[in-house]
Amino acid sequence: MLIRGGNILTKIKLIASDIDGTLFDSEHNYDVKRFNNYLDLLHQKDIKFAVASGNNRDHLEKIFQQSPNIDVFIAENGAQIYNQQETLYEKTLPNTLVNDMIQTFDKELELKALSLSGKKASYSNTAENQPLYHINNLVCVDDLTRVNDEIFKLNIQLQHEDLDTGVELLNEKYGSKIYAAVSGFGSIDIMSNNVNKSLGLQHLCQKLDLSLKNVMSFGDNTNDLEMLAESGISFAMKNAKPKILKTADHITKDDNDHDGVLNTLAEFFRL
Repeated sequence: MLIRGGNILTKIKLIASDIDGTLFDSEHNYDVKRFNNYLDLLHQKDIKFAVASGNNRDHLEKIFQQSPNIDVFIAENGAQIYNQQETLYEKTLPNTLVNDMIQTFDKELELKALSLSGKKASYSNTAENQPLYHINNLVCVDDLTRVNDEIFKLNIQLQHEDLDTGVELLNEKYGSKIYAAVSGFGSIDIMSNNVNKSLGLQHLCQKLDLSLKNVMSFGDNTNDLEMLAESGISFAMKNAKPKILKTADHITKDDNDHDGVLNTLAEFFRL
């Protein structure tokens, strides 16, 4: 499918979609039969589909068991990229930095919850206040600084609702070392520097011999910001955050509770 941007015609070869608030409705469901049918039709047009999520691999494999034909997963906001055959890219946080942040959070932030997302499992001091729907492999430990694992991401929830201020404080304190962004359900994801969904897409596009101009993306929250800004064509969900609505090229006609992604694909690609 060709899209016109200025005087340039670009062929869409890859679709990247966020999950919660985007492909999934508010109850974490999606139209499996319709989605799988669209995957087959897109593949016939030589178009691949990538899930681009802040979630970890364990969770993604669980919730997409019924859709085995998804081409690739960009997990942990771009820190881990994999398909059914292999891991394509990984970037973890230095353990010294993880431990420093844990100690800083305890002293300087009013935390409601803190968890680490690692290769082997996810870790927290307690299951209380943790988004257990998103964490299928939670291990509770007494001391998070003694966890023996490679860590992709920290996730924190604050006692107050001003998450954007929390992100600003984190990025100001740790600057070039980390990237922090608001994710779904009132939390902040913290990854290594040079990690976001757009950079994850860049790594994937290099593997596929594509450009970001060949990508169509969908998202709703600020951890989708770079992906939407840099894709060839981008759609903010009708229910997206105001900053996302301003960033994307287009806004879906329908929200995530009314198949906004699938309806857009059906119209755009005449499925």
